[in-house]
Amino acid sequence: MRFAIGEATVDIIVDDDDFGLPLSGFLPGYDRGSIEAHRDTLEPVFIDLARDLAKHAIQSFVIRTAGRTLLVDACIGEHKDIPEIPAWHRRRGSGFLDRLRAIGVDPAGIDLVFCTHLHVDHVGWNTRQDNGRWQPTFPNARYLFGRRELADWMAQHNAGRAPPIHARALEQSVIPIVEAGRVDLVDDGHELVPGLQLVPLPGHTSGQMGLRVDYAQYRAIFCGDAVHNPVQIFQPALSTSSCTEPQLAHETRAKILSEAADSGRLVIPAHFRGARCAHIRRDGDGYTPVFDTVPR
Repeated sequence: MRFAIGEATVDIIVDDDDFGLPLSGFLPGYDRGSIEAHRDTLEPVFIDLARDLAKHAIQSFVIRTAGRTLLVDACIGEHKDIPEIPAWHRRRGSGFLDRLRAIGVDPAGIDLVFCTHLHVDHVGWNTRQDNGRWQPTFPNARYLFGRRELADWMAQHNAGRAPPIHARALEQSVIPIVEAGRVDLVDDGHELVPGLQLVPLPGHTSGQMGLRVDYAQYRAIFCGDAVHNPVQIFQPALSTSSCTEPQLAHETRAKILSEAADSGRLVIPAHFRGARCAHIRRDGDGYTPVFDTVPR
């Protein structure tokens, strides 16, 4: 699956295309009337209302521009200890790296890996097992972690407060990259290549960051989990049960949607299925997604 943002080519490498979570548990307090009103847009790709499911993809975005190859978010990985999610636990044979090679990108050819945040489903392919040790999957890449994001997670980990699923992700997929000396800690405004800049998107986690693309005529934002499901475009105040600061997550999401509606910026969340991205159109006092992959 490929599309272009101006001079940048974006390929989507899917690690899991049908990850379901209980709709009522993951998006607590959702307005059923709003969902019913937009059911034709949301179902069956993004929700299954009869089964109380919110449906998501776990995927990486490979961006090729200015002679460099970037990978945004590193998905689930293989051989990782994730007993909380049996389908992901110590899995093998996912084909993720084969799909990467199929678009002409070898793991050794990745220049930068940017993790929007350090949840288990965004860091897994940072490492793979080699002789019983976790080694960088992308051996020539610099890994970009938000300075605040890493500091907050390491503080939780060292104090024994990190949830087990994320503590193990740190131990298997993040700390080995730090110890290998492959990490660059980044802050607001860090420029990856001309036109691609990191921006803070706090709320889902305290240090989540997004990648903003600004070319002369084309704009986009890879916004991680600031928008998790299109239900949140219709109901921007609706934060997920996994958000660290739900109100701050709402404020961040509201800013993304407002700016995108005004500027024509393409919104590319980490977990959208279907078209994988959306333009945002104002609809009275709210918003509606336009699912196409042709940036304006």
